[in-house]
Formats: sequence, structure tokens, C-alpha cells
Amino acid sequence: MRGRAGDLAVVFGAVPTGAEALGVTRSVSIDVSFAVPVDVSVAVRALIAGGMRHRARDEVVYLIDKDGLFDWKRASASLVCEVLSEMADPRWRDRVVGMTLHFPDGDGDVGGDLLFHPGRTSASFVACVNTRRLPGSVFCDTGWYLRRLVPLLEPLCLTEIGTMDSP
Repeated sequence: MRGRAGDLAVVFGAVPTGAEALGVTRSVSIDVSFAVPVDVSVAVRALIAGGMRHRARDEVVYLIDKDGLFDWKRASASLVCEVLSEMADPRWRDRVVGMTLHFPDGDGDVGGDLLFHPGRTSASFVACVNTRRLPGSVFCDTGWYLRRLVPLLEPLCLTEIGTMDSP
């Protein structure tokens, strides 16, 4: 797999225990591959149709990494169609694009950053918004995320899944 988001340090808040009590942060990603390049707009719309939300506080948070600096932007949630069109524009095919998405969950706002890598045959979901953990553990409950993501991504010719939870 190419361009794993797990290589990015993702810090999330929680009561420090175990390794975190020692000041170690954790990086959590779910990396996926597709048999064919995916259309970013189609993939994000499929996730939204499946119940995920693209907005928090009436904003959409997105990335079009034009210069390698991962400069995330905010726009009014009413502009989500324009944002998706821009993210899917062919001129960004060799750049990382992404959007922060949230799961419908009665326990609070849980979500993360969905990043589409150059070429669009791989993507990463970085669990960084109120990360769900295994009970009594510092480790992420990746099964919780997989149960929600895989059924929505599988129709897009999903071929491979990898997870990583590391300090």
C-alpha cells in the first residue's frame, strides 16, 4: 500500500493510561486499497448516504494538498457539493485530498479524516475525533470502525484492508 496515513502523528484526547500516561501519543489508521481508482466524490457521497456526516458545527473540513503541507480548510456545510467537486477534479489526482467525516453514534461525536492518496487506488481513515477504544485499553476498537466502513466501501471494489494502532 502506498502513502499510509498511519505515518502521520495523530493526537487524540482521553484520560492518560498505560503508554499515554508516559506521554506517548497514538496513531490509528485504517488503510484500504481498491481494484480500480475511485472517484472521490462518489466515495464520500456513498459514506454520507450510509449515515456518515460531513459536517460539525455547520462546517465541512477538507483537504486538497496542493503543496505537501496538509493545509486543511473549512467551508460552510452548504458548500459541500462544491467542495466534493473540487476534491474530485482530475488536476488533484496526484495529490492527497480528504475530508473529516463523523459516524452516527449515540455515545458522542466519533469520526476521523478520510484521505485519498495519489492515483486514488488507496485511502486511509485516520481515527482522530473522539477515537473509540477497547474497554479499559489504550488501543482503538478498530472492529467498531471496520463494521461501519467496510460495507460502505466494498461496493467501490475494495480489495485490501490494513489497520494500525501504534505509539
